[in-house]
Amino acid sequence: MEFRLLGPIEVWNGGRQVPLGGAKPRTALTALLIDEGHVVRAERLIEAIWSTDPPETSRAVLQTYISSLRRSFERAGMPPVIVSHRAGYLADVPTGTVDRSRFETLAAEGRRAATEGRHEEASERLRAALALWRGPALGGIGDSFLLAEARRLDELRLTVTEERISADLRLGLHEQVIGELTALVARHPTHERLRYDLMATLNELGRRGDALAVYRQGVEALAEELGIDPGPELRRLHEGILRGDPRPSPEHRSRTRRPQTPAPTGPAATSTGGGRTGTERTAPERTRPYQLPPVIPDFTGRAEETVLLRAALTRPSAMPVCVILGAGGTGKSTLALRVAHDMAEHYPDGQLYAELRGTTELPATPEEVLGRLLRELGTPAPELPPTLEERVNRYRTLLSGRRVLVVLDDAATERQVRPLLPGSAGCAVLITSRNKLPSLAGAVPTELGTLTVDAALALLSHVAGADRVTAEAEPARMIVRQCGYLPLAIRIAGARLASRRQWSVKLMADRLADERRRLDELAVGDQEVRAGIALSYELLTDSVRRALRYLGLLGLPHFPAWVAAAATGASLEEAERQLEQLVDASLVEVDGVDAIGQVRYRLHDLIRLFARERAEAEDPGQARVTAVTRVLGGWLWLLSKVRAVEPSGTIAVRESYRLTVPIDPEAARAVLAAPHTWFRIEEEPLVVGVELAAALDLDEAAVELASALCHSAFAVENQFTAWSRTHDAALSVARRKGNTAGQATLLAELGQLRYEQDRYAEAQDYFGQALPMFRAAGDLRGECAILTGMGTVCRERGHLREALHYLDSARAMWHDQGDGAALAHVQRLAGSVRLEQGDLDGAWKDLDHALALYRGSGSRRGEALTLRTMALHHLARGEHAEAERLSEQAAHIFGGMGERLLECYALRTRAKAWLRQGRCDEALPELEGILTDVRALRDRWGEAITLRTLGELHLAVGRLQEAEGCLTESVRQWEELGLPLFRARTLRDLALLYEERDRRAAAESARAEAVEIFRAHGSREHAELAPREAVSTPEDAAL
Repeated sequence: MEFRLLGPIEVWNGGRQVPLGGAKPRTALTALLIDEGHVVRAERLIEAIWSTDPPETSRAVLQTYISSLRRSFERAGMPPVIVSHRAGYLADVPTGTVDRSRFETLAAEGRRAATEGRHEEASERLRAALALWRGPALGGIGDSFLLAEARRLDELRLTVTEERISADLRLGLHEQVIGELTALVARHPTHERLRYDLMATLNELGRRGDALAVYRQGVEALAEELGIDPGPELRRLHEGILRGDPRPSPEHRSRTRRPQTPAPTGPAATSTGGGRTGTERTAPERTRPYQLPPVIPDFTGRAEETVLLRAALTRPSAMPVCVILGAGGTGKSTLALRVAHDMAEHYPDGQLYAELRGTTELPATPEEVLGRLLRELGTPAPELPPTLEERVNRYRTLLSGRRVLVVLDDAATERQVRPLLPGSAGCAVLITSRNKLPSLAGAVPTELGTLTVDAALALLSHVAGADRVTAEAEPARMIVRQCGYLPLAIRIAGARLASRRQWSVKLMADRLADERRRLDELAVGDQEVRAGIALSYELLTDSVRRALRYLGLLGLPHFPAWVAAAATGASLEEAERQLEQLVDASLVEVDGVDAIGQVRYRLHDLIRLFARERAEAEDPGQARVTAVTRVLGGWLWLLSKVRAVEPSGTIAVRESYRLTVPIDPEAARAVLAAPHTWFRIEEEPLVVGVELAAALDLDEAAVELASALCHSAFAVENQFTAWSRTHDAALSVARRKGNTAGQATLLAELGQLRYEQDRYAEAQDYFGQALPMFRAAGDLRGECAILTGMGTVCRERGHLREALHYLDSARAMWHDQGDGAALAHVQRLAGSVRLEQGDLDGAWKDLDHALALYRGSGSRRGEALTLRTMALHHLARGEHAEAERLSEQAAHIFGGMGERLLECYALRTRAKAWLRQGRCDEALPELEGILTDVRALRDRWGEAITLRTLGELHLAVGRLQEAEGCLTESVRQWEELGLPLFRARTLRDLALLYEERDRRAAAESARAEAVEIFRAHGSREHAELAPREAVSTPEDAAL
């Protein structure tokens, strides 16, 4: 069991990482762990998570986070970690399992050893302490008191680094620390102790000029950044160096240069492996190999990785081993050669280079590679030892006491690499590999991803010509984006442009735009993106190759492991193993852990295209269809389970789905525990899934998935764009395939979409197209859904009697079918209509009946929606206290369900009640908080309606300038959203404001525009020339 705070917040148990959820649960755990063994008050945890602005429901949400963490620990097989206490919570973890505590313990032991003169032990302890770090303390935590603790730990890390360097210098390891000191001073230019050590070490090594240059740079940095001069110790050191004093301070007097280790002699050095011994050989000592291939002249980017590798290769360890990992084409070899050339002065005895052919069918054997390396080190071919063990011994003997950098390019496995590692200090090894090498002890990994946009454009400019890229900046951006910011792909595209001066940059971008041709275009000379990916692909097992092909076929932007399991028909455990192999081969990337604790993966765009090509070439058409259908069925199964657990409150045209495919229970539990969070994570993959089904002519799958989404995420969270995309795609394939039932379902749901967007004429048109289809098919459920939709449209257009006619007809049919959920929905809508008619008694009867039905069926969401409408009913009666009470009840239910958006709507109704009671001081911060939340949730409707309510409030208290700002912005947003009726209602409020400011022409203009919109949409509101108090009428109170 291990809790890691010195870098990204992680928990590991039994060699596996434990999912922790999103940033806020991680923050809560961090606050507990930095005070392990002590009770942390709930208020303290709330401060850690939300800083100075916690929501009203913060305690309830905190409990949710703690429960989520406990479930994660329990699923990982861990004993109880978080213990509840009357005052808060306590992290009960075994001693030594939190890396922060281990770091401080090791650091203290190192300091004690240094104080007692045991410098070698001090260096080891301090180095072990620093090895625990993986990045900025506490994962770069943001605000709150945790920030102070993170800064303290980061400062302590730097202090321990200084102390470890001091210990190494007292051991005489000047040459080994010089590179690290140089990098530290560059990162901390005003840190005088580090600069002192660097100057003294350079002087000790005889590099007096460099030491003086470091002092000059320090003078400039201190003056520029802090406006001060160097301190007295640094000045005295400078003066001592100028005088030529080789021992300028007491700290450095005890340091001595480590003598050069003599080259080995005797039988061990001259054995030929056949039992012969000879005279002392000196050739290996004189032979200094310089085997590095040249660096390409247009090397671009990778500045951070270069600094890290240089620092790692110059650290005073027994033998630095660095591994550069990444997919084909990311520039691993290029970076390795660039760093190796830069490090030549640190390894004056030479640089060895070996191509290990790890991505070929026949990787180089260690015996073969050692034979080449031994010859480069001066061993004649006839004297090469015959066995691997003897070659390893000879190799390590020849490198003993020398400073040689060994570059091993394109490694396959740890087994291939281990015999090629030198056996003693002084040498260093730099390895490149597409495969992770986890069991290579002590290796420092550096993973290469794609380039940044700026670095990608710089590379394209280097290869194709800066003038062309600058002249056609936007097409150039398209090219690097189409290349997936992959260095090899960009270099190939640039080379094609460079060799075809007659081509424009836009022409190249246009040629790459066709995904079917893109890999064909990315080939020039002996360089080809497709071939590079194929090298990794061919080394996979059959089942893992098939998994990659099917994932490419799906084309999802990101996905969890169960999707791979569904596509291949494997178990979740087997799919996870396959994904791990694909990650190790750099063909799949880990995209992180999502907010419900699922590890998510992604494919680089070019690898996705390659995998799709291979699927179309290697897999029969029916196998491809089956793979896609299983994934679509998995989503359908999840959506049906979510609908059963948490009804959306909308009427589903289809009562059930035929194509559901159950997924792994463990994966399902994570989704069903937080369905709304899952919807937000999965929205784009789900939309892509519908579009893929349509593209493959899977009409029924497209219809079912689009319909299921309509009655879950899209309706609940106002995801209008996604709603439209899925239904347009599904309707297209339903029409192509003559699927009349599918067309009717989608037309009905597009009518519902247009209703939600206030585009009532279009809604009525869609409903009108669907109704005869349902009647012809004898689909009573579909007919009922249409009648309900027609009723809602008529209500919004002010045709209230007609609305009630449709709703009453629908209510009778739903009653006959025994559908209590739909009946409750229609009953609530009818109550809303009667509320607008002013029939308050009839409205209350309908709403009370709806509430009973919702409670009887256990629909908490429907209950809360009805309570909010009842609160509006009380507002219409002037019963503001009751309105406040019911809206609070609704908000509490929504909050408990995690429906933050609907909670905001209910809280806005409560604020409206406060406004009517003259409690504007309470309503103002409530509305401002709601506005912040709906903006964070990216709900434009909620933002616009809250701005309107804020405008009403400011108008009521005479803050006319603030009122005008809110109302004007609300009008603008209604226009952008295409919701004309809401825009008209807000214009009506603006007219009242303009009258207050004596701007009569503007008032008349706003009122006239509002009336015209009402008239055009058939709303009775065109007859209302509302005075200010009219906002409390039944209709307007509902808004």
